[in-house]
Amino acid sequence: MIDPILTKLALRRARKHVNPRIVMRSRQTSQTSMIAGFAPGATPSLREEFAAFVAGARTASRVVGALFLREMKTRFGRSRIGYLWAVLEPISHVAVMSFVYWAINRRAPVGDNVILFFVTGVLPYFLFQKTAQHLGGAIRGNHLVLRMPLVTGLDLVVARALLEAATWVAVVLLIFGFLILSGRAALPEQPLVCALAAFVTFAFGFGVGTINAVLMTVWKSWVLIYPMLTRPLYHFSAIFFFIDRIPANLRDWLSWNPLTHAVGWFRVGYVEAYGSVTLDPAYLIKWTVGAVIIGLCMERAAQRAVQSG
Repeated sequence: MIDPILTKLALRRARKHVNPRIVMRSRQTSQTSMIAGFAPGATPSLREEFAAFVAGARTASRVVGALFLREMKTRFGRSRIGYLWAVLEPISHVAVMSFVYWAINRRAPVGDNVILFFVTGVLPYFLFQKTAQHLGGAIRGNHLVLRMPLVTGLDLVVARALLEAATWVAVVLLIFGFLILSGRAALPEQPLVCALAAFVTFAFGFGVGTINAVLMTVWKSWVLIYPMLTRPLYHFSAIFFFIDRIPANLRDWLSWNPLTHAVGWFRVGYVEAYGSVTLDPAYLIKWTVGAVIIGLCMERAAQRAVQSG
C-alpha cells in the first residue's frame, strides 16, 4: 500500500538543499555540461565534475533513505507482528527439520549439532530468496512514487534491498545470539568468511531481484513463473544435507546450483568442519557479477517502460 503523504514529506526534505539541475547532470552524465549550467561549448573542470558527482550522490542517498523508511512502514506497518514473523519464519523451518531428525533418531549430517547445521543452511538461503523475491515487486507496486521528481526505479530497488539486508542482519543476530547465550552454539570460527559469504549471497539476490523487478513490470506473467522456477532450489541447495555424502553423480548436478556454494561458504565460515570438496566460492562470485550486471543493464534499458508503467 502506498503512503503518498509520508513519501512526499520525506522527498521534500531530500530536495531542500539540492539544485535540481545538478542532480539531473549526475543522473544523465551524457549531458553534463549543459545541465550543470555551463555555457554552451564550455568544458567543466575536474573539480566541478567531482562536485556535481558528490551533489548527485548525496541527493540519491537522501532519496533512497526516504524510500527506505517508507518501505519499512509499508512492510511492517505499525504492528510488531511483521518483525516477529521475520524471525519466526527461518526458526520454523529449522524446528520442523530438527523434529523430523529427532523423531527418526538421526544424527546431524556433520558433527553433533543438528540445529546449528540447519541454521547455517537456512539463513543464507533465505537471504538470497527473500531479497530476489521482494525486490521483484519494488517497481511494479510503486508506479505512483515513480512520478515524483528525482525518484527512479533503481532507487526503489536499492531501498528495498537495504531493508532486506537490515532485516536479515537483525534476524541473524537474534538467532545466533540466542544459540550462543544458551550454550547451543559457539562463536563462528571465521566470522569474516561468514560476512563475505553473506555479502556475496546478498549481492546475488540483488542482481536476480533487479532482473525480476524489470521483468515483473514489463511481463506480468513473470510474477507467477519465477516462483515456480525457483521453488525447487529449497530442496536442492544442500540446506538440510551435506553435499559430500550424496552419490557423486547427483553431487555433480547439484554443484551447478550457485546457492549450494552460498550455503556451503557460509557454513564453513561458521564451522570449519562443514568444509566441502565441492565448495567453489569463485563460481558463486561469477554468478553474482553476471546477475548484477544484467540486472542493472536491464533496468537502464527498460527505464522508459518502467517510468510509464
